[in-house]
Amino acid sequence: MEKQQEQKARRIVLLTHVLGLIMKAIGYFFSGSAVLMNESIHSLIDCINQGLLAIGENRAQRGRSELHQFGEGRATYFFSTVVAMTVFLGGGILAVVEAGRDLLDPTHEVEQLQLVAAILFVSLFIEVTAVQEGWQEVKEQNKQNQPLVRFLKESRDSDLLLGFTENLFALGSVTIAIAGILLTALTDNPIFDSLGGILGGLLLIAAAVFLAKEFYSLLIGEGASASDLMAIKQILADPAIIQIKDLRTLHLSPEELLIVADLTLKLGPEEPSVFIDTIEQRIKQALPDLRVYCYIESEEVPS
Repeated sequence: MEKQQEQKARRIVLLTHVLGLIMKAIGYFFSGSAVLMNESIHSLIDCINQGLLAIGENRAQRGRSELHQFGEGRATYFFSTVVAMTVFLGGGILAVVEAGRDLLDPTHEVEQLQLVAAILFVSLFIEVTAVQEGWQEVKEQNKQNQPLVRFLKESRDSDLLLGFTENLFALGSVTIAIAGILLTALTDNPIFDSLGGILGGLLLIAAAVFLAKEFYSLLIGEGASASDLMAIKQILADPAIIQIKDLRTLHLSPEELLIVADLTLKLGPEEPSVFIDTIEQRIKQALPDLRVYCYIESEEVPS
């Protein structure tokens, strides 16, 4: 049921982006505005994002197979990396090149300024709403009240990382676009329209660099977040555990965590297998939002 709701929400978001793309493209056709061209590229990127992420999500939902014995959960990281490296970076470079061409073109003019401004203010409303919704999701997941940038770096949820970052940079882009078109209207100088387009493209490139770095790390394989690792270590601080010889964690997907540990235990009346089962259950209870796989080896020594 929850998955159906997510798919429905994704379709609604995609429809919103498609309508935004049509609106901005029509505005650009009639006005020739560099900032509207940049915003059209941004909306096109949003549409492509949703398609690629849907593909990644479908791949991630596949069960285990002989080839992928832990499933394909990291497919979401791969497709998010594709979005960051190709769509964002390519779109940003294209926006900078096209707006730069307008900047150097002495015949460049912006027509229908009122239409451009109206479209941009509608876009501003949409982006503010999207950022507010994303911020609510961030607050729900940010249980440690970490600073925003640190939380995004710590997050293993690629959808949240990509979606919120994209919306935040889109809000910055449309704000710059509005400033550029208002300055163009006030001064009757289209250079501000071109500069707004260039700055918006540079924002896309900055988003691509930030996201590519984060998704590369996730794709290679990140361990548990700092808070989750602390919870695991607190459980392993049991008096019956003399030494933690080795402890490694790995996110198989945003919702799956692999834990491998090698422990030295005190020799006691309780069977080691029973104690290990108890430790595993305590770890799973401490991380209710994750599907946890524990592989714990132990050696007993006299107490």
